[in-house]
Amino acid sequence: MEEENTRPSIGAQIRSFLIETFTLDQVNFSQSITDIKSGVSFKGFNIWILIGSILVCSLGLNMNSTAVVIGAMLISPLIGPIVGLGLGIGIFDKKLIFRALKI
Repeated sequence: MEEENTRPSIGAQIRSFLIETFTLDQVNFSQSITDIKSGVSFKGFNIWILIGSILVCSLGLNMNSTAVVIGAMLISPLIGPIVGLGLGIGIFDKKLIFRALKI
């Protein structure tokens, strides 16, 4: 006897994967906003990462290497203020916008 194929089709699997990946049901928005706001400031560890990023970028510029400069941008902690600026604009928080622009 042949067994019935109970495995869902590839289209159903892709649809299920996309729904699970991009759903916002389990997102804690207030905690996300708090995390973004705390990541805007430059203190302690972020300063050392910025110094390392500057050194890597300087090396890439001296070697005329685009890949190294892009790598330095990836490790740069400046993404916190950029995300904070976007959040400030999105939720109309003037204090957060000015703090992100200042940094």
